[in-house]
Amino acid sequence: MTHFENQRWVATPNPDVTRAVLALVGDPKFVSRFRSKVDTRNGPDGDDCDIWTGALSSEGYGNFTVGAHTVRAHRVAYMIAFGEVPNDLFLDHVWPICRYRFCVNEWHLEPVNNQENTRRGIGIGASYQRAARSAALLNREAWGEIAA
Repeated sequence: MTHFENQRWVATPNPDVTRAVLALVGDPKFVSRFRSKVDTRNGPDGDDCDIWTGALSSEGYGNFTVGAHTVRAHRVAYMIAFGEVPNDLFLDHVWPICRYRFCVNEWHLEPVNNQENTRRGIGIGASYQRAARSAALLNREAWGEIAA
């Protein structure tokens, strides 16, 4: 039995937070504040992940503050681009395009139910996610210096 099969809780989206974000997605200041924490440069290997440069959760997901609530940054990115997440499903980073929890590229996200999200997430640890973000940002910095 894996850790995910044994967990007793399920992280469910808070409908109040979803409504708060949806109320702000048309506000240019809100979108600008969100985008200021996103690195959209492409890496030398052609990756087109949008890297969240703001705070990370202990699991490696981007955190964004909306009012008194902390929201996963990839959920905010999806809602800015497409509106409400269908049926308040989970957003999974689609393999093989992207497996990085810190990616907020809305085209790398797919709404899925909790069971599918958990199945796809097995084996991708939080410590790996944090190290991968650092490496990706350093890689983009180095590539920018070479290309300049």
